[in-house]
Amino acid sequence: PGRRGAGAAGRQGWRRACAACDAGDKQSWALQEASSRRPWHREDLNVVLVHPEIPQNTGSIARTCAATGVPLHLVEPLGFQVDDAKLKRAGLDYWPFVVVQTHASWEAFCSHFSGLPGPKRLVAFSKKGAEVHTNPGAFRPGDWLLFGSESVGLPEAALRKAELGGGVVRIPISERHVRSLNLAVAAGIGVYEALRQLDAGGGGGPGGGGGGGE
Repeated sequence: PGRRGAGAAGRQGWRRACAACDAGDKQSWALQEASSRRPWHREDLNVVLVHPEIPQNTGSIARTCAATGVPLHLVEPLGFQVDDAKLKRAGLDYWPFVVVQTHASWEAFCSHFSGLPGPKRLVAFSKKGAEVHTNPGAFRPGDWLLFGSESVGLPEAALRKAELGGGVVRIPISERHVRSLNLAVAAGIGVYEALRQLDAGGGGGPGGGGGGGE
């Protein structure tokens, strides 16, 4: 009975969270602009989704960004609307803790990126990458992690741009039965490996000031 009670409570909590997402208007969960940074948001790492197509994946990645304090960038066109119910449900009530910025096109993102001060690199994740993502030194403070769409991956322009900067890395998998990883899974693997390397080097943590914590 205890297990059933706990399971029922969990399902009720899920339904309440989803109902809150569905009941709220767009402003109640609106994507936070990049200027709305908080002390826990990192300055040494960003995630960029180029033309994502499935709202549940983007919502899951946003949840990972909320858990790590890593800002999220969405490059249009997207395969969904930013007020899509599925996107809201995947992110649940974590959206207020995610800094998200949308860019009208890849060119618009490149213009934004080029205008930012300080050291920065684009690091693309692709099956075409020659370097494994766990290689020592694969990530540095100021890196922006690029992930492509679920159906075709990153456009060639993004891969070329990354090759001139931080490079193209791959997450090794056995392709005997699987062509690729789910986008949200790949992004989670990439984010946490990048954070591991950055924090081990002493340059991580919220605001780029050290990765210590309880």
